[in-house]
Amino acid sequence: MIRLEKNKSPKDVESLDLNLDDNINSSDLDNLDDLGINTEDGVEAYNSQTPKQASLDSLSNEVMQALTSKNIPPLPANYQTFFEQILNGYDLEFQKKIYDLMETDAKDDDRNINFEKNIHIAFAKTKDLLKCTSSIYKNFILMSEIQNQIIKSRPDKIDSITFDKLKQSQSNIDKQVIELKNLYQQCNKALENINTNTMYDSKFDVYNKRYFVQLVQEESKSVQKFQHISTILMMALPHSITQYLNNDQMAIVIMKTVAKLLLKTSRRSDMIGYIGNGIFGMLLKHSDVFSSKKASERLIELLKNTNVFIGSNELNLNLNIGIAKIKPDRSAQDSLNYSISALRLAQQNKVEYLVYKEDDND
Repeated sequence: MIRLEKNKSPKDVESLDLNLDDNINSSDLDNLDDLGINTEDGVEAYNSQTPKQASLDSLSNEVMQALTSKNIPPLPANYQTFFEQILNGYDLEFQKKIYDLMETDAKDDDRNINFEKNIHIAFAKTKDLLKCTSSIYKNFILMSEIQNQIIKSRPDKIDSITFDKLKQSQSNIDKQVIELKNLYQQCNKALENINTNTMYDSKFDVYNKRYFVQLVQEESKSVQKFQHISTILMMALPHSITQYLNNDQMAIVIMKTVAKLLLKTSRRSDMIGYIGNGIFGMLLKHSDVFSSKKASERLIELLKNTNVFIGSNELNLNLNIGIAKIKPDRSAQDSLNYSISALRLAQQNKVEYLVYKEDDND
């Protein structure tokens, strides 16, 4: 039996941005799952200030001033990222009011996830239907061949009425076989298109690998164009915990709990995706290594306040985290690979987080 308990006063977690690349080693892309969390420290000049009272108008003006000072275009995605970062410098009561207003928009994301879950169910059922259709197709072919053999080999043994019926039946089967084949191919192509265009991982309710990689690639282009810095976190459970997870079902139960915690504590502007092989990624836009380190520390502190009971064993959750920059002179693929490399080193050296060696200068 698995039982989860959360300590009474876990720390808040910051938001991070994640990214992926297509050329990850295959050993890094299968199996269990892991988590990441986001940080709220992307704009140190604002977050270092003491909490202040404010109106929504003054907050909006401050966001615009921050974007202008950093020469960042006030596009919706950029505005949202800075809005949430700067909001953290205000008093908690004001933050709560703003987040309550933002909850209305968040419902759209929930509807999208539920919609894709239903698509996933329909996808699985349709695949079963196609398998059945394939069997029917083969049986039709067999029936046609048998009838054809009877007509050719024993025409003198069959009366004219039966002979005509057999020929008509064979003609109908031949037509239906062709139609069945065409419909099968069209349906299979439609399913492939649906699967290609989904955004969410149906198991963990975060972005799937394909869409997450796309988001990272888009952010990399933005970084090259506007010359700012973003960061990627890659996160996995340490071996000290995974050694107790002796079956996939047990691991999934724990990882789902961690994923829910991640989603609950992250900001809406943070992109979270499941990469595979027990790794979650998080993309933190307009954030440097310093803010990513603070986010990692907060995330790790949060998980340490969550206890997991596996049978009679009680474990404190923890994370290994790898951090790498997305910067103008680096491709999205390299940023992803470097964050994976930092994660693997953190696991090998049994440390909570590591920054890719070329980026650890903040």
